[in-house]
Amino acid sequence: MKKSAKLPGPAPANLITDPHLLAQMLDAITAPVFAKDKQHRWTYLNKALCDFMGHDMDELIGKSDYDFFPKEQADVFWKLDDQAFKTRGDNINEEFFTDASGVKHTIVTRKKVFKNANGDDVLIGIINDITEIRKANEGLLLFRTLLERSSDAIFVVSPEDGSILDVNETACRSLGYTRKTLLRMTANDIIAPPLDPDEWRHLLKDATNYGTLLVERSHRRSDGTTFPVESSVKSIDIDNKRYLLANVRDISERKKMEETVKEVKALRGLIPICAKCKKIRDDKGFWEKVEIYLEKHSDARFTHGLCKDCMEELYGKETWFKEGKEKEGEE
Repeated sequence: MKKSAKLPGPAPANLITDPHLLAQMLDAITAPVFAKDKQHRWTYLNKALCDFMGHDMDELIGKSDYDFFPKEQADVFWKLDDQAFKTRGDNINEEFFTDASGVKHTIVTRKKVFKNANGDDVLIGIINDITEIRKANEGLLLFRTLLERSSDAIFVVSPEDGSILDVNETACRSLGYTRKTLLRMTANDIIAPPLDPDEWRHLLKDATNYGTLLVERSHRRSDGTTFPVESSVKSIDIDNKRYLLANVRDISERKKMEETVKEVKALRGLIPICAKCKKIRDDKGFWEKVEIYLEKHSDARFTHGLCKDCMEELYGKETWFKEGKEKEGEE
């Protein structure tokens, strides 16, 4: 029977125990790495961690967290180290870390306990600085909060096909759709009437050329009703990708006000009125009574009565009218 090939033995010990080689390997790692003994003293720190803390290795070796960090931070580090020594499993925590210049960082530290050549427990830790990620997330959260609290409906739209990529809550309420439904729709599904291809191309071109474009259209709600809107459309580029950002405002009340102003202006202008019957000719050429015309073009409503002259003309010869006048004179 043919013997199987002999597997190679373990790697030479000097490849994994040579301290100079090990130090070079750890210094080549961009993530901060450290080793601590059970008394919480640093026994090793790579170059990345020394740079991160802002101290030379000679200043750090043999020292503990309390020598360099605020007590409240050192208390947390100490407690989590003890936990890692006790459980001996992977220990991952998010912590705060203040460097030598006083800058506060948010870090994620992964720790695990190993035995050294003498059989002593050694805590090995690797640090990831997530400060910028946290700031970015907080910035996004702030932006989202402001977006949702905006009284304007806000849409993020793809310029390629007009698909709706994001909306705020105001947009959902104004149109009567859920956010999930709107994200399956396109801009033309809510614009009334929809933009034809030429109009869409011109809108994209003008938004790009002028930075911000002000457009008046109408939007269609989920129940089919429409309402006038004013949209401030801006073309923006993020990571080499273009988007359309639209701030949309319901201008129904403004339109009503404009119509009222027009009516007031019409009443202030020259009004054609019949010299005999006093009827007024409207803009379509029909003659209407004064009260009817004014009710149509203003909020005024009329009640009817008779002035003294007209009463005299109508009832002056009647006995009851004459008697009424005589009584008024006696009083």
